[in-house]
Amino acid sequence: MSNNIETPNHEVRIAFLGYMEFDNAAAYRGAMLVTDGWGKPLEFRCTAPVKPNAVQRTLYGRTLMPHILVELIGVPLLHAVQQKPEVVVVQESMFFDLRYKTETPVVRLRRQGLDVKVRGDDEGGEPKPVVMASESGKFDPVVMEPHWQFAGDLNSCHERMHELFGRWDLMEPFDRLSKGLDYVHQQKELAG
Repeated sequence: MSNNIETPNHEVRIAFLGYMEFDNAAAYRGAMLVTDGWGKPLEFRCTAPVKPNAVQRTLYGRTLMPHILVELIGVPLLHAVQQKPEVVVVQESMFFDLRYKTETPVVRLRRQGLDVKVRGDDEGGEPKPVVMASESGKFDPVVMEPHWQFAGDLNSCHERMHELFGRWDLMEPFDRLSKGLDYVHQQKELAG
């Protein structure tokens, strides 16, 4: 068996970025899991708890969560990882504005059918999301979409992500990320 197929895929680095709420939404922690082309972990980083106070919640209003997710979670994690990713994969659209802070493509993945309304190119000029089916048939289809102002990210990532999706479930690392983040938070709470 030739190693030519496996070697390039091991060099692939994909960052999965997510967050969790703790203490009844009084604190937020983010995490980034960087994997290789086979889904094996290369690096895991998480933030300290972000605890906005009542004044901050009032003054930021609806902009609080995008600020927390991009400025206080996404940017620091992306700068902290030593395994620089080729693409950052998110589930939350509020992470999209991270794309303004990096040259690395940022795409959102979600299971097909989870969002009721999907905007297409004919609505406001936004890029049309792409549905990816797993060639192996092992995994439920996913929808991949870029930030609306960075439609080219979809073209630059689609082929590679589709190839990887034939081997492993691209949504599964978010479960690992959440479990890892929960574990770290529990350990810090016990220690502190």
